[in-house]
Amino acid sequence: MSGRHAQRARRRRRSPVWPIGVAVVLLGLIAAGGYLVYDVVLADDEQQAAQGQADGQAQSECDDGRAVSIVAAPGIATVLEELAHQYNEAAGDDSDGLCASVTAASPAEAAEMLGGENSPDMWVPDSSAWIQRAAGRDVTLGEPQPLALSPLVLVASQGVAREQLGWPDNAEFSWSDFVSSDAAVTIVDPMSSTEGLSTLLAVQAVVNQTGAEQAEVAQAMSAVARSAVADVDEAYAQVVSEPSAAPLFHASEQSVVEHNRQNPDQPAVALYPAEGTVAFDYPAVPVHAAETASSTTEAVQELIEAFRSDAATSTLQEAGFRSPQGEALESAGVVDGIRRSMPETMPAPEPQAAEAVLRQWAALSIDMRMLPVIDVSGSMWEDDGAEQLPIEVVRDANLAALDLFPPTSELGLWVFSTEEDPPDHWREVVEIGPLSEEVGDGTRLDALVQATNALPDSDVRGWTALYDTAWAAYQEVKDNYDPNRVNSVVLLTDGEDERPPEMAPGMDLETLLAQLRAQHDSARPVLLITIGIGPDADMDALQQISEATGASAYQVQDPADLEEVFFRAMVERQCRPDC
Repeated sequence: MSGRHAQRARRRRRSPVWPIGVAVVLLGLIAAGGYLVYDVVLADDEQQAAQGQADGQAQSECDDGRAVSIVAAPGIATVLEELAHQYNEAAGDDSDGLCASVTAASPAEAAEMLGGENSPDMWVPDSSAWIQRAAGRDVTLGEPQPLALSPLVLVASQGVAREQLGWPDNAEFSWSDFVSSDAAVTIVDPMSSTEGLSTLLAVQAVVNQTGAEQAEVAQAMSAVARSAVADVDEAYAQVVSEPSAAPLFHASEQSVVEHNRQNPDQPAVALYPAEGTVAFDYPAVPVHAAETASSTTEAVQELIEAFRSDAATSTLQEAGFRSPQGEALESAGVVDGIRRSMPETMPAPEPQAAEAVLRQWAALSIDMRMLPVIDVSGSMWEDDGAEQLPIEVVRDANLAALDLFPPTSELGLWVFSTEEDPPDHWREVVEIGPLSEEVGDGTRLDALVQATNALPDSDVRGWTALYDTAWAAYQEVKDNYDPNRVNSVVLLTDGEDERPPEMAPGMDLETLLAQLRAQHDSARPVLLITIGIGPDADMDALQQISEATGASAYQVQDPADLEEVFFRAMVERQCRPDC
C-alpha cells in the first residue's frame, strides 16, 4: 500500500467567493433528516480530474487485482483507506482478484463521477441527503448504511476560547453568537461545502426567531462573507498560524479531534450550540452500473459489513467519529477538545429556507457592478409629519447598503431631477468603479459615503425626469457591461415622470419600454430595479420599466421599511430571472 493517506481528487483552489454561473450551478436544495445538500456542476477541468482519479487510485493500490473503487468524503477517507487495507490483507487469496481502493473527493465531485467512465462501486458522502441529489443518474444506488456520526460544532482555537469566550466555564453558545460575537468569525464557503451551508441555515433559523430584520441579518452575513475560506483546511491553518486571534468557524467535531492530534501545540476546542446542531452520517452507498459484475456487488456488501463491524466502529471512534448511534470513545473529553455526550440535533429546515439563504449569500458575496440612482426632486424634501424626510430615509438606506457590499464590488451614484445638469436632468456624483479604488483623498467607498451623507444638503430640487434618467442609467451600465459581475441599476423615486410646463417634453413611457425591451439581452442582462417611496410613486410605470429588463419593482409605503426593501432588491440582483 503506497502511504497511509487516501488520495484526493485534484481540486483547483477556489477563491472565497464563486461567480454564479461560471463554475457552480445550483440545481436544487434538499433538507432531509437534519442533513443539508445542494448539487454542484463542476468546471470542465475539475470534472475531468475527479473522473480520472478512481482509475489512478486503483492502479496505485491494487496493482495485482481489479479494484473495488470507493469514493469517500475527505473527512472519513483516510480511516476508510486503513479499513480497506485491513480488508485486502484479510481477504488474501479468497478475494477472487478484487482489491478495495479508496479515493477522497467532496460529495459534489463524487456526484459528478457517478455513472461516468470511472464511476465508483461504493460512495461514502458526508450526508445522506446527497443521495437524493444523485438520483436519476445512469446508476442505481443501493441502500445507504451509516458508518459514523459527527455533529457540526463551532470551532475556536483554545487561546481564543479561553480569552474571548470564557471557555471552559462557558462551553455552550448560541448560533446567533456566531454573527454577534466580538471574536473574529469566518465560514467555509457554503457554495462548496455542507459545513458552510449548514452554518448559514442554522444561523438564519435562530436569528429569525429573535425577530431581527432581514437587513440586520444581511449585514451580519456580509461581514462573514468577506472572510469566507475555501475549505476547512484553510480555516484550521489560521488556528495554527494565529492561535491567539484565529477566527471562529464551523466544522465537524471529528475534524477538531484530528486537528488536535496533528497540532498539539495549537489546539482547537469544539463549542456546542444551545439550540442544537446538525450531524453528518457518512452513509456507505452501493453504486450499481449496468456493467457491474456480481462479484463486485458481493465485495461491496462485504466491505460495508466490514466497515460497520464493531472493530471498524472502534477504529472510526479512535479517529474522532462517533458510532452511528452517536457514541464517542469512553476517553472523549476536554483533552480532545470535544465532549462525550452527543448534542441535540435541530429540526430539518424546509427546502425553501435553503434556497433563500443561499440566494442571500450569493447576493452578498458575488461580485457586482451596480448604479444606485436617487430622486432629488423637490418632493423628496416635503415634510408630511414623519420623523424623517424621504431624502433622509434614502440617505440612511444607502449608507446601510454600502456596509453590505464586498470590497471587490463596483458601485457609483447618480442623482436626478429636472434641475440637475440641464439638459440631461441627471448627474453622476461618483463614477462606477471598485469600492477599494483610490478616489481623491480616499477610496471610492469613502467618496460614496461622503456623497450619500450630503444628499439632504442639496438645494437643487426641481421636478422628476424619471423616464429620461432610467434610460440613461440603463445605457450607462449596459455600455460598460462586465460579464464577470451582476450588472444592475437600482432607481429610487417618490413620484412620477413630470416636468414644468415650460420645459420641452422628454421621453414617454411607451418609448422607454420599447427601447428597454429592444436592448434587453438575457445573455448579458442588466437589471433595472425600481423602488417607489410613498403613495405618490407611479408604481404602474415602475413595474413596467422593471419588467422590461426582467427585474421587479418595489413599493415602500412606510419610509422606515426602505432599508429592508433595499436589501430585497440587492438579493434580486443575483437571482433574476429565476426568483
